[in-house]
Amino acid sequence: MSTTSPLAASVGAAAALILAAMALLAPIEVRHSAPFGFSLTLDSRRGIAVRGGFVTPNYPDFNRVDLDLRAYNVAADYDLTVHIRPDQPGAADVRTIALSVPGERIRHDKATFVDPFLTLRFPPIADSVGHRYYVWVEPGPRNGDDVVTLWSVKSYSRARGSTVLAAFLRFGWGTSTPVAIRAALLGLLMALLAGFGWLMAAVTTVALEASQQARSPGRRPWPTRKTGGIH
Repeated sequence: MSTTSPLAASVGAAAALILAAMALLAPIEVRHSAPFGFSLTLDSRRGIAVRGGFVTPNYPDFNRVDLDLRAYNVAADYDLTVHIRPDQPGAADVRTIALSVPGERIRHDKATFVDPFLTLRFPPIADSVGHRYYVWVEPGPRNGDDVVTLWSVKSYSRARGSTVLAAFLRFGWGTSTPVAIRAALLGLLMALLAGFGWLMAAVTTVALEASQQARSPGRRPWPTRKTGGIH
């Protein structure tokens, strides 16, 4: 039974540390907290849908919204403008995004297992954390007589993994999340990291043993293929 050499152990530890550094330092898109994972703008009880809704980023660098748009004229092409502005009286847009989309893509009767959201990215809003924004959709001139509504909004920020992890450990899914659950999830992440390091150490051990066997004296040479006529 092979044993792990110091070199293999060092390789495994280094691989685990590199993976951890990449996960903590690399920027990722993280969804903002919301009761349903998204901000619902549709009032299904009264059957009312509007063209705008509110989002509150809990990270800086707010840079993406996913919109569940619904239109009733599926044969039309829609020219839309998405406005993002602070929820303050008289505030101007901080981002404005032009969007052209076929009615078939935003039809009102989307299938159950179809992703209903359109993703829109824009330059990050650096100081967005904790601020409330109003996201609303304005139809273009040729769609003035068509009904377009916004059923829900998901919002995202681009943040480092370390920022996301720190926020999770501090707040979890909210103040009601038991500390034991957060600790268990953190332990799972550590176990995955340790498992990756062990795997890299095991691969290194196998490679070293194969290299030593190939260099050891007295090994059987590989048979050579004879050429020429039949012997």
